[in-house]
Amino acid sequence: MSDTTYTLEWRGTVKSGLSYEDIEAGLVSGDLHTLYKIQVNGRRLVLRDFVEQQRPLLAPPPVRNLPPQVLPQFNGDALPRPDLQPAALPPAPIGKVVPASLPLPSLSAGGKAPKPVWFWPAIILSSTTCLLIGVVLIYLSATAPTRSGSSSGSTQTAETKSEEKLTEPKLLPASVTGKEIFPSALISTATVDWNGEEQSAEDKKTDKDAQIRKHEVPIYGDENGWLGVDLEGLKKGMQVSVEITAEGFMKPSKWQGTITTLGKDGRAIIFPKVMWDYEALIKVNQQRPLNVIFSASLDGAALRGITETYTLRSINDCPFFIKGDKSGQNGTNLDFLFAAYVNENHPQVQEILKEALKTGTVKQFDGYLSEDREQVLKQIFSVWNALQRRGIKYSNVAFTTPSDSVYCQTVRFMDQSINSQQANCVDGSVLMASVLQKIGIQSYLVIIPGHCFLAFDLIPNSAGLPIGLETTMLGNNEITEVANIDLLPAKTFLKEHEDSQKTFFAALKSGNADLQGYARKLQSGDNPEFGLISIKDSRKKGIMPIPFTMDK
Repeated sequence: MSDTTYTLEWRGTVKSGLSYEDIEAGLVSGDLHTLYKIQVNGRRLVLRDFVEQQRPLLAPPPVRNLPPQVLPQFNGDALPRPDLQPAALPPAPIGKVVPASLPLPSLSAGGKAPKPVWFWPAIILSSTTCLLIGVVLIYLSATAPTRSGSSSGSTQTAETKSEEKLTEPKLLPASVTGKEIFPSALISTATVDWNGEEQSAEDKKTDKDAQIRKHEVPIYGDENGWLGVDLEGLKKGMQVSVEITAEGFMKPSKWQGTITTLGKDGRAIIFPKVMWDYEALIKVNQQRPLNVIFSASLDGAALRGITETYTLRSINDCPFFIKGDKSGQNGTNLDFLFAAYVNENHPQVQEILKEALKTGTVKQFDGYLSEDREQVLKQIFSVWNALQRRGIKYSNVAFTTPSDSVYCQTVRFMDQSINSQQANCVDGSVLMASVLQKIGIQSYLVIIPGHCFLAFDLIPNSAGLPIGLETTMLGNNEITEVANIDLLPAKTFLKEHEDSQKTFFAALKSGNADLQGYARKLQSGDNPEFGLISIKDSRKKGIMPIPFTMDK
């Protein structure tokens, strides 16, 4: 076995540094499934296809019990098999003809005595009698009533009864984020299709899509869903109907279909296309309890419904990692959801740009059109200077109510940071990124342990590392707000401008030092504590900005 390692990805989860043995072990234990994408020689494959290619090379084919086969025919006769060939006849003496068949040994030649004339008819008659008796006994056994006294029309085999005992129908809620619902995740990923053209839902698959293995649980319905039901005791061909409701935040959401594939114990997970009320979700500014009702019917027979009380989190709570098993392994990285708080369409972006122009650093915002790195840097500094003149100070308010299954953090929206004149590391980075994205400068959110800062490209589509900017230093200067700079003496204005510029370059130095120091971990993607979140790439994947609303 080679020392080659592989990187797997599924729904934002990245698992790197896995050997082939790790992959096989993960598939057997259920920690991995065959819908993961794998990077092999620069190509992106479905894990199922990769494993099928590898297994014939790495292990002998499994032994199977094959049914008896008819030997192929040749000129009307069966092909000769060496193991069934008779021993070769001895060569004939010269001048003599070999007989067509060997004569039966005679008594005089030491052979056995011939059977009496009546021997073979007696054998045939007795065999026929035994056969008839056997047929009668089999018929009587098949048509006899069961010991319980039931008629033959309702008879069931022991195997069927035992199967029924093992497959008693059961309904349980299924949620990607445990007993909590995060409006920020639901809104920002509403249009995301995690698998693209490939389908993982059994009711939507084609022959080209990956098929599940025995130890995996099939999914039906909305493969991008966050909330569904986990059903046990199903049978193939069964007609299933599932409904989920939550008063005030979703309309009754249904899935109906036929079960074609099942996991162990007749299990399947069904995600109806949930009809969320997104306008109501945006307005949730503090967490609250929410009753969710789950119901299902199998072949028209209703199962007992379940009502679960979930915690509906604030719109400001951003989940960035779903906890895995008890050992802390196999979690799901959701740090890309921070990109949902970057809102280049926020109405206050235009206000900041107007104030930035008024500082006189640049005459226009043209992004990369000037093809001048210095001009790009001046545009970024003018935004920095305008935000400093807004009086925004660093405030380490990131605490949110802990969650049992998800790591999350409070993130302020652009208007909340500006109006409160406070921003933590994520808030300030989101704020700057919103304005930079609006003027066409590609920006990033850089996640390192316990911290977040901004990065940007000086040239479009750069293949190298971006430039880091430590946004927590925004509040290091006390300078006059833009509305009053016309009243400042020229010398005072120049002094404030120079002070802001010194802080800006110090923030560049600090951000770049962290970016360079963590470059390898940021680019590898194997550690969820490190992330380089491209806003441009997040938008391409479908991560939308959470819309601005006055009610939020």
